[in-house]
Amino acid sequence: MTVGGTEVKLLAFDMGKVFVDFQWEVVCKGFCERSAMAMEEFRVVLKYAATLGYEHGRITTEEFVAALNRKIGSQISLEEFLELWVVSYEENQQMAALLEALSKRLPLYVVSNTNEAHHSYLQRRFNVERHFKEKLYSYQIGSCKPEPEIYLEIMRRSGLPAEQCLFIDDLEQNVAAARELGMQVVRFVGIEDLKTELAIRKIEF
Repeated sequence: MTVGGTEVKLLAFDMGKVFVDFQWEVVCKGFCERSAMAMEEFRVVLKYAATLGYEHGRITTEEFVAALNRKIGSQISLEEFLELWVVSYEENQQMAALLEALSKRLPLYVVSNTNEAHHSYLQRRFNVERHFKEKLYSYQIGSCKPEPEIYLEIMRRSGLPAEQCLFIDDLEQNVAAARELGMQVVRFVGIEDLKTELAIRKIEF
């Protein structure tokens, strides 16, 4: 399980667009239809929403919904929001099978920028945590990738040095931040490419 002479003793996986698939445009379309808002207008709302700290755990789901309603001048209920917010989310079955196999070989961590509503739905609907020894969610830790703190938590919890941890994420900025901290990294572009990268490191699955 080595690359460049360093053994991989832990695998840390991003969630969205790695083993959970979703179409963000479908989510946005639902909110636009509900609020009678053009997509361009709603993109402005999304930029505002990103400043509220929902994924950092600074506000609750109820507070997030109230802030959105004030911004767009609507009365979307919590129940309506939850339905719109999780539409199109599905577990990637091929990746689920790979994670199941890998979990028998090495400890797996999930490291995700997510929020209370998405996490709750995905766990309830798909039991996405079943493969993972540790779960690092941004809204619980108070840090989002590519901020260093969420990566450092991997090393704190595992007791392993960064170079023995392999981090897998679909976004280049998140991979780059992990690399800066000394972690081994793979940018996720698809399951076959990931299998190749694992094989290079002699990681069986």
